[in-house]
Amino acid sequence: MTTPEQSPQPSSPQPDQEAPEPVTRRTILAAQRDQRRRNRPFVIAGVIVLILILAAPTVHFIMKFVLPPRELALRVQNVEYSRGDLVDFIRFHQRLSEEKGQQFQVGNSLFDALQVMAENEIAFQAAPTLGVTVESAEVDRQIRSLLGFPGLTDAEANQPETKSQIEERYRQFLNNVQLTEERYREIVRKDLFRQEVRDRLGEEVDRIQEQVHVYQIRLDRDDKVVLDTVRRRLKAGESFPSLALQHSKDPNVKRDRGDIGWLPRGVMPEFDRLFFDTKSDGTRILGIDEASELINDPRGGFWNIYYIDEYASAREVDDADFEILKDQAFKDWSETERKRLDVYLVLNDRIYNWVNKQVRLNSILPTPTPYDPFSVSSQAIQR
Repeated sequence: MTTPEQSPQPSSPQPDQEAPEPVTRRTILAAQRDQRRRNRPFVIAGVIVLILILAAPTVHFIMKFVLPPRELALRVQNVEYSRGDLVDFIRFHQRLSEEKGQQFQVGNSLFDALQVMAENEIAFQAAPTLGVTVESAEVDRQIRSLLGFPGLTDAEANQPETKSQIEERYRQFLNNVQLTEERYREIVRKDLFRQEVRDRLGEEVDRIQEQVHVYQIRLDRDDKVVLDTVRRRLKAGESFPSLALQHSKDPNVKRDRGDIGWLPRGVMPEFDRLFFDTKSDGTRILGIDEASELINDPRGGFWNIYYIDEYASAREVDDADFEILKDQAFKDWSETERKRLDVYLVLNDRIYNWVNKQVRLNSILPTPTPYDPFSVSSQAIQR
């Protein structure tokens, strides 16, 4: 028993217990390092999440606005054109059309635009073999014509007042169409190469060719009764023009009496065999003063009866048909060049929709929803 004067004595440590390490700066730093090591994975994960959050708008911008314009749309040999180049080309022609008040339909022109771009580049690359060149002054004159100053000589175009008007109009057009001057001139230049090559090939087209004088009766359905009536009344001596006036659904029939005119081979190539070729016995497939069978015209969904009243073995081709023959000569030449050169076109629904959106944004006229050749309904109609 202890007395109040006696206080308990501290017990001495047991031999198997270690004394706690005194808290020092060294131990504090070691503990902090250990804690930081344990927290490091969480910090790294947080940084990664923050980077992803901050990068998302940038990635979206790149995917939507930077990469699409750079994707390949056309390659001719080693020359590549991007989607952006295709948009520039269409915008160029879109603005020219719309400033004349003409509606520009992308759905009808997108395929054509790629084809023309390919033909322009093919003509440019093959021009030296045909001796075709385009000078800078020719590009200047073509630009002046496109801007609404056709027919000016270089001297007239350099008159101070006229030059100022042309330059102002030029700046306005470049701003409206969102093209650099370099890009604008390149489009005009290669289009001129295409025209020059076409004209050079046209020099080889004969102006004197065999031709037939053709009439037609257009029907809106496969009507054998009308065909039989026409044939019977022709044999009775009635003229085909008078029968066309009575039966044709062509809105121009009252003016032309069904007269298509004189046609050489190649102007209506799908009917060349019918109009010009002969059977095995040497007689014409469609004889003179005979009505043809009802023939479906896929271009308009009509049924036509054709009639030839004259044939000429050698006749001068009129200007309009001669231009068609020059176009066909260029098309045939271009197809041959495509096989020689590596021509690669890229067009699908994704590209179509993207290009269509860019062009519609640049339109100065209200644009209806365009025909989409890649839609399910359109493909069903085509089938």
